[in-house]
Amino acid sequence: MKTLFITSTCNYCGKTLTALGIGKKLQADGFKIGFMKMLGKFPTTMSGEIIDSDASVACEVFGLNDAPEDISPIIITQDIIAQAYDGDNLKLDEKFIKSHTKIAKDKDIVIVEGAGLFGEGSVLGLSAKHIIEKLNADAIVIDNCEREIFADELLMSKDILGDSIAGLVLNQVELPKLDYIQRRVLPFLENNGLKTLGVMLKDPFLMSVTIKDLAESLGGEIICCKHKQVELVERFSVGAMNVEGALSYFRKIRSKAVITGGDRGDIQLAALETNTQCLILTGNLYPNDVIIAMAEEREVPIMVVRSDTLTVVQRVEDIMSTMRINDKRKIDRAIQLVNDELNFSILYDHLGLAK
Repeated sequence: MKTLFITSTCNYCGKTLTALGIGKKLQADGFKIGFMKMLGKFPTTMSGEIIDSDASVACEVFGLNDAPEDISPIIITQDIIAQAYDGDNLKLDEKFIKSHTKIAKDKDIVIVEGAGLFGEGSVLGLSAKHIIEKLNADAIVIDNCEREIFADELLMSKDILGDSIAGLVLNQVELPKLDYIQRRVLPFLENNGLKTLGVMLKDPFLMSVTIKDLAESLGGEIICCKHKQVELVERFSVGAMNVEGALSYFRKIRSKAVITGGDRGDIQLAALETNTQCLILTGNLYPNDVIIAMAEEREVPIMVVRSDTLTVVQRVEDIMSTMRINDKRKIDRAIQLVNDELNFSILYDHLGLAK
């Protein structure tokens, strides 16, 4: 039985996405897999038990029947953190290893999704290094290449995790960086003992959010076309210019939501004449009947929010930077992306797996 630990150098850079893609590939190749989330941060319920939301999604995708309390044995709370600071011996690593033993029964491989950073969890005795050593696990390290010299973090991961690293995944890579990364960075990493399993370009679809989720996060009211609130928004535009400039700008951007003041009827009309998924009107100001009629004709939901435009823009940026994959359309896309872009031969060789 093998354990594959997925960690990263940054928060929200694709651990769950990668885990889902690798897990589905392993299942397709005939391996029986298990899944665990080391530190649960976003609790939900499954079968009446508390479980991390990412772990719940993984269970559904993989069709797992293991007990929720073993799949996600540790949910972070303020009480647990306070106890750790007070010097209490929580023995959380022992709890995790005990659950791992149960999950591993009759499995070929267990995928463990680590915390946001490979140092995160150290206060609780649950650093990536510690758990990888305890489980004799192999590791995948993910980075999003946003920092100017992101190889620093990857080299540090090599110093910390050593030969347990099966390979790297560079995710959410901006297209203009791709050639430089392939020509300069990947050979450098290879020369320093780090193999790259794959490079995945940034996909706006995977960063998208449903109109319904947007409304809930922004405290907005959808006043028309509620049947379209399951549609996904990939991009956002702010309507604060003149009408001529707005039309030209909006026509260049697809699958977008337009954020503008509730008193800017001219901008609202311009947005509705282009490929717009949703209108977000700020300042708690409602549109006139002409705007509503046009939106209903074109099936574009209108959302009214209390906050001003700047506050809404800032909140949207926060939402998009921490977006989780919980929509089947995005999950299917993520699984296909991992299947297409990762070199599973390198991974299987390191793990000693044969198809």
